[in-house]
Amino acid sequence: MTAELRCFTVHVDTGRWSGTVLTTVDLLVPRGRITAVLGGPGAGKTMVAHALTGHLPDTAQSRGEVLIDGRIVADDGWPELRGGTVGYIPQEGVTSFAPGKTVGKQLRELEQRHRAWTVQQACAAAHYPEYAADLLPHENSGGQIQRAALAAALLPAPAVLIADSPAASLDRETAYHVWKSLRDYADSGAAVLAISNDVPMLIAGGFADRMVIMHAGRILAGGTPAQLAESDDAYVRALIRSGL
Repeated sequence: MTAELRCFTVHVDTGRWSGTVLTTVDLLVPRGRITAVLGGPGAGKTMVAHALTGHLPDTAQSRGEVLIDGRIVADDGWPELRGGTVGYIPQEGVTSFAPGKTVGKQLRELEQRHRAWTVQQACAAAHYPEYAADLLPHENSGGQIQRAALAAALLPAPAVLIADSPAASLDRETAYHVWKSLRDYADSGAAVLAISNDVPMLIAGGFADRMVIMHAGRILAGGTPAQLAESDDAYVRALIRSGL
């Protein structure tokens, strides 16, 4: 299964601020691969994740197409895709959980609903510590709740997994293991898109099959790290070479 954006443009108008945050973005996330999206603040990376999961904000207007497994997804088609077919790890992992129940109880509820992975399998893959599952979401540390969100996303065994900064709050060793889990998940046949600015980790670990560089809502370049390091674009070269 694949995920794709075709000529996708997003304009946001909050009433106080108005601007185009994605401009004619074409992006393919193939099965069995990790596609990493990189870029500085305001590049549009998180909006790409929102588009591919049907979570565009109410203040956004979009043009273009979102395709899952080659089929265009209409706005009313997202509820049946979320979770089971398209998994999402948000930038703030705590938003994956309701505030009033322990993380473990919510993970067990997901396990019963989807009956794909077990909670033990998902937590082991996400390196989420067993003791933290007895805590409420806000009682988990930032790194713990981010790993819990990864476990929650893995439980339904989605064919497409979108991860927004999945290791941003983690120490280097744990981050490596989380990236390794995403690598293994892609190798099992899933289409994985990961948003990250940790270029050294992605390159040293060989985690990303393809890197896509964004700036000001546009895709500047895409390719392997070796290809991008020789790009004609100075911004792209500098970003990639910072991790070599």
